Amino acid sequence: MILIPGTTVAPSPEQILAGEIVARVDGSDVLVTATFGADVGEAVAALKTVSVAAARVQSRGLVVPTSFLATAALADPPPLDRTFTWHHGPGFDACTAPALSTMQAWLASPYRAIGVYIGGALRGCAQPNLTSSWVRSVATLGWTAQPIYVGVQAPCSNFTSKITYGQEWNQGRDAALDAVSRARALGIGAGSDIYYDMEGYTVGTQCSGSVRAFLSSWTDTLHYNGYSSGVYSSLASGIADLAIGAGQPGFVAPDKIWIARWNGVPDVYGDAPYVRDDQWSPYQRIKQYRGGHNETFGGVTINIDNDILDTDPNQGNPLGQFDSATAGPSTVTANGWAIDPDTNASIMVQMYIDGATNALTWANQNRTDIGDAFPAAGPAHGYSLTMSTPAGWHTVCLYAINTGPGTSSPLGCRTINVLSSNPFGQFDSATAGPSTVTANGWAIDPDTNASIMVQMYIDGATNALTWANQNRTDIGDAFPAAGPAHGYSLTMSTPAGWHTVCLYAINTGPGTSSPLGCRTINVLSSNPFGQFDSATAGPSTVTANGWAIDPDTNASIMVQMYIDGATNALTWANQNRTDIGDAFPAAGPAHGYSLTMSTPAGWHTVCLYAINTGPGTSSPLGCRTINVP
Repeated sequence: MILIPGTTVAPSPEQILAGEIVARVDGSDVLVTATFGADVGEAVAALKTVSVAAARVQSRGLVVPTSFLATAALADPPPLDRTFTWHHGPGFDACTAPALSTMQAWLASPYRAIGVYIGGALRGCAQPNLTSSWVRSVATLGWTAQPIYVGVQAPCSNFTSKITYGQEWNQGRDAALDAVSRARALGIGAGSDIYYDMEGYTVGTQCSGSVRAFLSSWTDTLHYNGYSSGVYSSLASGIADLAIGAGQPGFVAPDKIWIARWNGVPDVYGDAPYVRDDQWSPYQRIKQYRGGHNETFGGVTINIDNDILDTDPNQGNPLGQFDSATAGPSTVTANGWAIDPDTNASIMVQMYIDGATNALTWANQNRTDIGDAFPAAGPAHGYSLTMSTPAGWHTVCLYAINTGPGTSSPLGCRTINVLSSNPFGQFDSATAGPSTVTANGWAIDPDTNASIMVQMYIDGATNALTWANQNRTDIGDAFPAAGPAHGYSLTMSTPAGWHTVCLYAINTGPGTSSPLGCRTINVLSSNPFGQFDSATAGPSTVTANGWAIDPDTNASIMVQMYIDGATNALTWANQNRTDIGDAFPAAGPAHGYSLTMSTPAGWHTVCLYAINTGPGTSSPLGCRTINVP
């Protein structure tokens, strides 16, 4: 369809069926593709507004000769999978790609493969139907296609456009580059087969060598650009010359051959001595066994050549890909896609770990990339399958389960290290207080991002629990998926003396609780302590001096004085003692005392006690005997 701004644009029935209009802008070689849903009118209206004064073409990464720019499009359509060019069974080729309605009618035929001429200087027929929308539409109908490129011919042939002696490498390269450009513009993706049509010629040393050099360059350039190389030729000339080329310096063999031998025998083998059966075998041959004649199916007649194809290694077996394997805590998740060519429905995928445990799932997840590559199958062929397995290294293998003819297919194996599902963490520190132990650290369970519990044991008996939910930015940085809220600080009371303190991270979900470590620590008493520094006697009085501290508080505490175990008095140990502040900086200096009591003259026993605050009991500071005047 020529797009002329301001004129009426009428899409063809084939384009409406495909949901896509590909139009060439008038006055340029620019192709514009418009896709649409139910309303073709919007696409047509948009195309009417397009005009290009000077179209420039990007080469898509290829070194494209200037003469080829006229056929290049600004952007390539989404590529079909390479299997679109593969087939096993009968097929045909026709000079002109039939209309899409004809391809629909010919679904009544035994054929599902068609050879199409995508370009070349000697392409004999016009191709008004051959667009990217036609290619995608026939793929959606279930057809495969074998792209054919007809360029310069053998230098000893009768064709006017021929290989030039000494220019074989350049000419072969240029033909391949043009073929790749045209294939991409039609949506025929990387890895696809592209066949060079080298018509029959008179075999001879110089001419045969020239053909082999040209086709070696063709193959080498296709490979460099990610495509598979095929060659169509007569059995006795081009195919025979390729068959004897193996081992010759500089010869690059094509991946597949298309044998022209019109003997009426639909068999890709049995053509020795020209080509041995062990060459290009298996799945690397097409044979054209009957020349042009008319056949009619669905009420529509086409003039065709008959072919038998053996280029599909799947042959009805499912295909797909094992895209990735990721390890979680005690789990492995595999992702990919799988299709069975015998059905458009989703199929099952089976996963094995270490060749034993296995699980099944449906490959029915939406994958638009797969829908683009396999339009007949549609997008519902992705899978994601998770299995539980112990921590450690495991071999994970995936299989696409066959439907209909064929057998199940391996999708590949991967070796992966599976993490433990048990919680983990660290016992950072243990500090002793008066009759207490405080433990600090962090703990995470890989089965959850939420905080978990930590349990503390002292001497294997008494225990306490706390949540590891304190903010630890260092842990958030180290384990960003878990976040920072995984720190803990847990304090327990215990008698003074040496103790063994152990911490455990409590499991959540699969797995078991994990030890975080043990430490031995000397716990101080919670009882007050101090000193009875001096006792002095005055007339009928006794004065006691000293200091007292309770480890449970930095505040001043009380001191009690007994004379002869009976009369007593209390005072605050709150006098300033810089020597005590220096010795116990956490408590400070305000812990001195001086206490005076009246008593009769004579010998007396004076005793001092530090009065307890918080846990613990009051402590004796000592006794003295003194003579009171």
